[in-house]
Amino acid sequence: LQSPKKMDNDFEILSAFLDSVEPEVSGRSAAPVSDADRERIQQFARGELSDSDRDALLPSLASNETALQLLVEAVGRQS
Repeated sequence: LQSPKKMDNDFEILSAFLDSVEPEVSGRSAAPVSDADRERIQQFARGELSDSDRDALLPSLASNETALQLLVEAVGRQS
C-alpha cells in the first residue's frame, strides 16, 4: 500500500500534467475502459495499487478521458 503522502504526490503530478494540457487540443480519447483497468482505477483511488501497477496505469489515465473520469468519480467516493 502507498502512504497517503505518496498518493497525494501522485495525484499532484497527475493534476499538474492534466492542467498543462489544453482541453480543446488534449487529444484524449473516450475509449472504453477494460474491466481490469476499471479495477486498477478503483485500487488506485483507494491507495491499494502497487507502484509498478500505478506507473503502468498513469498513461491510460492521461490519454483516456473515460478512464480519467472513472478515477475522479472513484476518488470522490473515497472522500
